[in-house]
Amino acid sequence: MNIANNKELKIGDEVCYQPQHHSKYENGIVKSIPTHTDQSVFVVYNCGGKWHNFTDYTAALTNIRDLTKGWKYN
Repeated sequence: MNIANNKELKIGDEVCYQPQHHSKYENGIVKSIPTHTDQSVFVVYNCGGKWHNFTDYTAALTNIRDLTKGWKYN
């Protein structure tokens, strides 16, 4: 599902990062939603499988045009 703006997301949502120019993807969880833009969110991508503690990990500011809701699985 394409995301139009960050108001469609909430903290704790599972998202999948995959830019159009790249075939690989990475699953993550929305950690926070900035107030200075509606086109990006902070996403935790790597927490050693400890997704229940995602708030303890560093997040990357990610453009929502590269995100879809939900995780992808191989």
